Amino acid sequence: MKFTKWIISGLLMSSLCLTTTQVSNAETNNSIHNESIYDLYVDRYFNKLGTNDYDVNPKDPNAFAGGDFLGVLEKMTHISDMGFTIISIGPVFATESYEGKRILNFDELEKHFGTTEEFNQLLDKSHEKDLKIMVEFPLNNYSENHIWASDNEKSDWILSKEDAQIQLDLTNPDVQQALIDTIVNFAETYKIDGIKLSELEGAPTSFINELIAAVKEVRDPMYVIALEESEADFDLDYSEQLMQDFRDTFKNTDQPSQSVSSTSEDNLLMVDHLLTERITYYSALENMFPPTRIKMAIGTLLTLPGVPYMTYGTEIAMNGQNPQDSHQIMNFRVDEEVIEFLKDMASIRTKSEAMRTGKMELLENKDGYAVYKRSSDEETFIVVVNNTSETKRIDISSEEIGEDKELRGLFESDIVRPTDDGSYRLVLDREIVEVYQVKDETGLNGAYIAAMAIAYLLFMLFLVIVWRKGKQRRVDEEKKKIN
Repeated sequence: MKFTKWIISGLLMSSLCLTTTQVSNAETNNSIHNESIYDLYVDRYFNKLGTNDYDVNPKDPNAFAGGDFLGVLEKMTHISDMGFTIISIGPVFATESYEGKRILNFDELEKHFGTTEEFNQLLDKSHEKDLKIMVEFPLNNYSENHIWASDNEKSDWILSKEDAQIQLDLTNPDVQQALIDTIVNFAETYKIDGIKLSELEGAPTSFINELIAAVKEVRDPMYVIALEESEADFDLDYSEQLMQDFRDTFKNTDQPSQSVSSTSEDNLLMVDHLLTERITYYSALENMFPPTRIKMAIGTLLTLPGVPYMTYGTEIAMNGQNPQDSHQIMNFRVDEEVIEFLKDMASIRTKSEAMRTGKMELLENKDGYAVYKRSSDEETFIVVVNNTSETKRIDISSEEIGEDKELRGLFESDIVRPTDDGSYRLVLDREIVEVYQVKDETGLNGAYIAAMAIAYLLFMLFLVIVWRKGKQRRVDEEKKKIN
């Protein structure tokens, strides 16, 4: 009975919250390895105010649509409910383009997004909710109308003007110092928690490292990442190949899944980002059901070493091959099943040091079926990813699990105890990610028994109510006949 299963699952998930040794809020440990990132463009997220809608046109994919700082604030709970701890909001400076890249002036916030007071309100409220705000800072390719382009004293800063953009000489010491001063000043003015650098082409690694070091002096933590491959000292490593491998693994079932075993805690984990095709685009080409693909992909990323990074709209299976399609206005009529799954999976990661930064031991990995152990000195989990088209089974020896242990499935709600030969047999249906918590064997499980008792008592109460209503209806009908 689904009702029974729901109650049991909830009690087992509560059991995890009570028994994990890690404090419930990963934010207390200021390490990016304790974080997870949700990426969006302010303009495309939510339009809270009409007062800043200057010449917006939501029907034009290339125009401003009206999203603003207070819109992100309005929908912040949606992000935190899914377990994300960092909101990356794109560039916020005065710009000619909705995505913020064609910057006009670093000293002004984009008026479509809101005022200084509203931006500070977003920052303050996010910190109250233990959320961090990351701002994107492009190092090049600004609008040809950028204030630096009209300054004759800066004429040697500009290499070229193409497609209404200027290309700066990032090897010029004056340009480098101006960019460092600009980004440090912004970080000192606003209590942001991180920077995402972009447009790195032509920037010497030594310059990027100097910039990173300077901005990190402003406050701790101050995370600095990039979604471009670089030898610079970013907090995390971005790999285009790893992203593509994850995408190819989860766009369909029964795919090669080496990506699952090739991550480290310093990796950014993602299946797409704002400048690529959406994972839904690829799964649709394979005629697969997007919500299931998303649960498989993001659910797996939340259990691997590294920092999960999800693009806005993934939770509603937003599709798109190019920016005009994939930068849609966010629709908050979400699939509750997907949201609840992401919420529960993220909760496990947030509450478990083993799941965030613990050791990983691969037990099996072939064509979409992966089994691995995540462990720390205090706790152990077994993760089973069955991204195949059939039910799968694995027998895990007591040498891997330990003596006198049991495995508690946190989603499918099963309790696995050793067989006669001492092994633990795990059977999982197709297209499911399951997390088993390794616990000392308790014999009869109190939570399970209590859940069963509650479920059947409620079911019996339901039958009694139905019977009484039926009886009353018959009495009423008899009265009507007599009258």
